Amino acid sequence: MNDAPIIIVYLRQPDSTNPNESRDDPFWEFGSFGCTGCHRHNLMSVRKLEELKGCRLAFVQGGRGEIRLVYLTPRVDICYHLHCGEVIWQPAEKPFAFASAPVLMNNECQSDVPSVIDLLMNVNRSTPCGKFASKYRSRRAPLPTYIAQELTNVYEQFSKSKIPRAKSYVEALPYEPPKINRDRRTTYKEHVSIANASHNRGRISRLVKTTGCTKTKKFSKSC
Repeated sequence: MNDAPIIIVYLRQPDSTNPNESRDDPFWEFGSFGCTGCHRHNLMSVRKLEELKGCRLAFVQGGRGEIRLVYLTPRVDICYHLHCGEVIWQPAEKPFAFASAPVLMNNECQSDVPSVIDLLMNVNRSTPCGKFASKYRSRRAPLPTYIAQELTNVYEQFSKSKIPRAKSYVEALPYEPPKINRDRRTTYKEHVSIANASHNRGRISRLVKTTGCTKTKKFSKSC
C-alpha cells in the first residue's frame, strides 16, 4: 500500500460568518468524499476521476496558522453519479482529532513531515500556510515519492501511538462550525440522491437547506 500515489486534499476552515455552515464532506464514517460536488471542478472532475482509482488521499485541514494531517485513506475506489463523482474507501475510520493530528505545516515553518517544506519553494505568498494552501487548494498531482513516504511513515507512527481519533466529525475541525450536523447518515443519503437526480441538468439545482452547505441553490463549499 505504501507505493500508492498520495494526493493532498486541502480542507478549508469552517466559515464562521455563515449560519448554515456545517461542513459535511468528507463523510468519514461512510468512507466517502466528493458527493457534495464541492471539488467537482478540480480534484473530483468527472473527466479525470479514473486517475484517482488506487491512489491514497491525504486529507489536510487548515486551521488558524497551521495545517494538520487528519486522515490518510487506504487506496480509494471511485463511484460515478449523474452529476458528480465520489471516492470511497474501506475500512471507514474516524480521522484524528484536529488538536492531536500531525502538523503538516505552521506559520513558523515547523512540520512533523519536514520534507513538505520543499513544496513551498517558488510560491508567492507571505506565510508558509498561505503558500501551502495556494499550491494545494485545487492541485491534484501526486506528492513526490520521498515526501509521500515520509508522510505515510509519520501517519502510521501517530496511528500506532494511539493518538486520539475524532469522536465526531466536528473534532476533526479546528473549531466548531456555526451549525453542527447531528444526522450525517441522512445528509449523506440526501447528497447521493441529489447527485443522481435525473431532473437536474448540469449543475445541482437544489440542496436541502438543513445540510448547511449552500449559499446559493447550487453546489457549493461543504468541504
